[in-house]
Amino acid sequence: MQAVYQPVVILHLLTHGGFATRTDLAHTLGGYDEVGLEHWDRILMKNPKLTLVDTHEILNYDKARQAFTLPFDLSDAEAVTKAQTICEAAILTWIQRRLTSGSLDEPDVLRHYRVLELAKRGEQYQQPQIQEEADDIAVEEFAMRVVVMHLQQQYPEAKITQQPYNTPGFDVLVGTATEPIAFVKVKGTPKLALSFTLSEGERQFSIDKNEQYSLALVYAINLHQETYEFKIHHGAIKADSFLLVPLQWQVKCLPES
Repeated sequence: MQAVYQPVVILHLLTHGGFATRTDLAHTLGGYDEVGLEHWDRILMKNPKLTLVDTHEILNYDKARQAFTLPFDLSDAEAVTKAQTICEAAILTWIQRRLTSGSLDEPDVLRHYRVLELAKRGEQYQQPQIQEEADDIAVEEFAMRVVVMHLQQQYPEAKITQQPYNTPGFDVLVGTATEPIAFVKVKGTPKLALSFTLSEGERQFSIDKNEQYSLALVYAINLHQETYEFKIHHGAIKADSFLLVPLQWQVKCLPES
């Protein structure tokens, strides 16, 4: 492969029940790079579509709905999981080869890992839409500054990099993409209580990166006085350390028997 477009598109479709809009796939290919969405849409409609739809007929494309579909029965969960594993392995192998050859720089490496995460479970990174927990940009930015400051103090010799908005799973990288020290998720709130919303994708990411994962909580934030409380948790987000309360269900209809 010259790029990871084909397995990314197939993995995304396998993860989303065999259906995805043109816009959704462009978002995933770009790692949710909003600025370059038109670029990734052109990439999608040129390379993956040409190969997977027109040449090999692995996918179908509905021009009226602007959507791609897998023309296969996906009711066999074991087969779907196996196909997902094959796609993920192909993407990781491609990234590793480029790392070995030195043809990917740090931003490209991080973007490709974002692409993989989004293809694996993109919709699971969506936060529950709860009004009282709605994101406040000023609070988010304040919390991010606080966390970066604490990390710089904790890791004075390490590179601290704030990730682009919507980076799946984490907000700050300590170290480099090839030699990460910590993946830090930031949660900020003006509330006094240590409570926050968490998507299933974020929870799974914390488990996958257990040994390098940290959750930084900035709470009791007072923007006018610039005061706050700070707490950091190292390791996966699990029920032995947190009270996890389901707030939303994702419901899919089963095929008729």
